[in-house]
This record gives sequence, C-alpha cells and structure tokens, in this order.
Amino acid sequence: MAIVAPLVALAYFLVAPYLPALPEGDATTLVAGGIGLLMVAAATLALAPAADTLIGPLLIVLGAGLVVGALNAADVGAAANVAEALLAGAIGVLFARWLATPVPIFVAAIDIWSVASGPSSQLLDNGTDISDPLSFDLPAWGNQGSAADLGFSDALFAAMFTAWAWRYGLRRAATVIGITIGLLASLVLSLALDRAIPALPLIAAGYLLPNLDRIPAMLRGETAARTRG
Repeated sequence: MAIVAPLVALAYFLVAPYLPALPEGDATTLVAGGIGLLMVAAATLALAPAADTLIGPLLIVLGAGLVVGALNAADVGAAANVAEALLAGAIGVLFARWLATPVPIFVAAIDIWSVASGPSSQLLDNGTDISDPLSFDLPAWGNQGSAADLGFSDALFAAMFTAWAWRYGLRRAATVIGITIGLLASLVLSLALDRAIPALPLIAAGYLLPNLDRIPAMLRGETAARTRG
C-alpha cells in the first residue's frame, strides 16, 4: 500500500491534463478536484503504518524534501504532488510520535481563523500562489489549469490524525475513511456555499467521530503514562 498508492497517484497527476476536458465551473472542480483530493489522501495516508517507527519517516522527510525542492524549482506543477504528499505524510507521522495528546480541536480552531482572515483564505480564493510552493495543485482535465488547491498543512494533519489511529488502537479503516470524507466534504461545501471552507475542522471531525467511544480511554492511558513518568 505504501508503494502502490503513491504510484497510482503519480500516474493520475501525470495523465490528468490529457484526460477529456470537463465543462468549466463546478463540474470540473467537483470531479477533477475530488479525484485529486483522493489521490493526495491516498499518497499521504499510505505512511500511517509507519507510526511506530522513526528512521523510515526521517529518511522520507529528507528524501522527499530534496525531491520537492527540485520539482518546485523546475516548476512541474501537479507532478510534484506525490512527493509533497509523502513529505506531509512523513512529517505527520513524526508529529504523531512527538505530540503527547492526540486531541485536534485546537488545530481546527486555528485553521478556521487562518482561512477566515489570513493567507489560507487568499490561497483558496485566488488559486495557488508562488508564496506557498508546498500547496497541492489539483489539475483540471484537458489542460484547463487547476481545479482546486489543498494546503500542505491539511495533508500533514490528516497524516498525523491517521498515525494516531495506528498508535493508540483506534479504528484504523474508519479513521482513514472519515478523514477522506472530511476532505471531500470541504470541497463540496465550498461549491455549495460559494466560499472557502477550511478543510481541517472536517478532517478533525473525520478522525474524532469514528472513535468517540475510544478516545476517553486513550486519554486516560496517556494521563496514566505521564503520571508514571
């Protein structure tokens, strides 16, 4: 899975510009943007099984970071998405290992504020900006430019939440499905409401809702571990 998913995603991003063009507007955003989100999610979350390791994610951060830098310098556009997804996934796995309390509510609040008043809002409104080279450019079909964009931090936190599911005995498959649905829901709501909807609160909901009955026990275990320490 850790190899197949990124390869499938890379193949999609390379061929997307050559697929039959879709009608301009919401159809392109929904179909091409939605499939692009699924590909980014697949490549990012494929690293979740490495949640209990250290060397592997560190090596991926180093290697993917170098590749991302080279690809962005060459201005390859969506072809850099998979390397960026692996970088986000590896950093997310490392964050899940280092952060002690896996409750992402504070992250959602920060993201709501940033999208409402800061750079994330401008990015979603105006498309990919050169000041944010790590954002994911989700290509439209038929060489029609971008269908949508996704922030690097959204993929990073999605990977972190998924790694927590592996580390703390949560529902793994349900968490992956919930986070993916959260990503897609942010796109659908953005179209329905005609405004930028932050993805991170919906990603956090996709992590929390399938695990509501297990999170209290997980937090008690974390508290007990800190007390013993």
